[in-house]
Amino acid sequence: MSKEKKEVNIVKKAWNLTKAITKYAAYGFKTVPVDVYTDRMVECNKCEHLVKDRGACGLCGCDISVKGQWSTEECPDGRWGSTILPNAKGLK
Repeated sequence: MSKEKKEVNIVKKAWNLTKAITKYAAYGFKTVPVDVYTDRMVECNKCEHLVKDRGACGLCGCDISVKGQWSTEECPDGRWGSTILPNAKGLK
């Protein structure tokens, strides 16, 4: 029997997106270099929380191709961190 991933509810997705956009705007809409983005996508694509048919994180509901570009974002599972915020986590 296959284990189906639970979807993040719409309210939590909206809240997560609001927080992410606020941070992204506050820090000047900075994106990561291509090599950092590539490393992030490698980590996301190995993750058991990835909802592959949607390209979304199963923990926060974010579209990984967008979240992976924003320098202010970090993986909710700790696989990669922000490149500009203090106390950011690095790759696991």
